[in-house]
Amino acid sequence: MEETPTIQLPKWLDDLIFNELGANYCPRYSDMVNIDDDKEKTLNYLGTYFPRSYAEAYSIFGFFFKKYKDHYSGKTELKIFDFGCGTGGEIIGLLTAIEKHLTEIKKVEVVGLDGNTYALNLYDRIIKKFQGQTDLQVTGLSNNLKIDDFYDLHILESVLKKKFDLIISFKAICEFVTKEQFERKNAYEHIAMCLLPKLNDGGILLLEDVTTYNGVSQEWLPMMMDKGLKTIGSNILLQNDGYNKSYTITHSRKSNDMSKVAWRMIKK
Repeated sequence: MEETPTIQLPKWLDDLIFNELGANYCPRYSDMVNIDDDKEKTLNYLGTYFPRSYAEAYSIFGFFFKKYKDHYSGKTELKIFDFGCGTGGEIIGLLTAIEKHLTEIKKVEVVGLDGNTYALNLYDRIIKKFQGQTDLQVTGLSNNLKIDDFYDLHILESVLKKKFDLIISFKAICEFVTKEQFERKNAYEHIAMCLLPKLNDGGILLLEDVTTYNGVSQEWLPMMMDKGLKTIGSNILLQNDGYNKSYTITHSRKSNDMSKVAWRMIKK
């Protein structure tokens, strides 16, 4: 499987989130729901889970790009959608991996969606800063859209008017499970069913989530993910071994900070 050395958060990004934006390292140890976070909790999230998501996305996509070198052969542009983008750690990790491994890609269009205004304000500032750090031509658009239940998924049609080469969702679907927003339906199944038609032919959907036992659904989330994806007959291209994978990030507030996640990469 993919090698996962400790990732060092880039200095410009470390300085930005901790010194300029005022992020704090403050882990939570319970089922998380971040969509209703106030400014203080959002800054705690930025300092704790943004670096982790950065390391996860950078590692997962670095592995994918090396294993499937020709998947984007001949392309110079990519379109990416992030469902539940939060403050954008996974987007910056993915963009950094693209810059390193996909040298033919010159332009990336990013669409992020989240329901937390504080998170989106930070997301926009971080994307803008990244634009000044890279040779990639990155255009970023964030959308403030709150999905309250299963029936609101059709609202995505107002945002997803085009198709994408990559769609990602990091540690977001667990929130729907915790808040019982899908009325005990399998959230992974229904969100995947909604997102897969929005991919171009050969497009990639990556679902990643925490590996915890969810007290509301009374089910281990990776098992729930697998059950939902099996129900719709997903074409799993890559996945982590077993039900969790560890990634490690070092930054100015914490050395060797470890996260454990489960991820499944689906090809259309």
